[in-house]
Amino acid sequence: MLMEYLGPVVDGCRAALNTSLEEARHLDELSDERFEEYMQTTMESFKNLTICFRAADIDEIASLVFDNGKPEVFDECIEPDVEIVATLDTLLQLLDTDSRIVPSEKLGTDFQIRGDDSLDVAQGLGLLCYPSLLRVAQSGIDPSSLLSEDADSVIMAAASDLVIKMIRKWIDLQMSGITR
Repeated sequence: MLMEYLGPVVDGCRAALNTSLEEARHLDELSDERFEEYMQTTMESFKNLTICFRAADIDEIASLVFDNGKPEVFDECIEPDVEIVATLDTLLQLLDTDSRIVPSEKLGTDFQIRGDDSLDVAQGLGLLCYPSLLRVAQSGIDPSSLLSEDADSVIMAAASDLVIKMIRKWIDLQMSGITR
């Protein structure tokens, strides 16, 4: 169910990565037709994707493969679209819903993410937001709270914030690598 929130956010970020810098500087002038064209250039996220998790300290690998939207886990990595490299402990923390680490703070220091296609990397970054988003959803919203009627909006806002922070950090890391 959470992919219903996460998928569209990642789709939007992937579409934004397709936007030229010139058009991005003048988004207020982007026509509805041009906006729709960008949104159509990116196929639906998490449909066909292989993410390889590599535990660098113990030389172990595993992959999460989305085949037509259905996830499967394998103990090998064959032609991954995205590779996430960290120590085993860091990988376990990144994927643990009880962990309190913030993935965007660990990106570039405790773990690395690689891929040939920035649109695929955006999906990998989005997937790393899933445990935090699941924690938000599991914590629930107090039924007496004014937010209880807008639980969907709260979860969507949390998903947007998490994914945008991750992608912004990844872009910053890519830019710092270029300027060295």
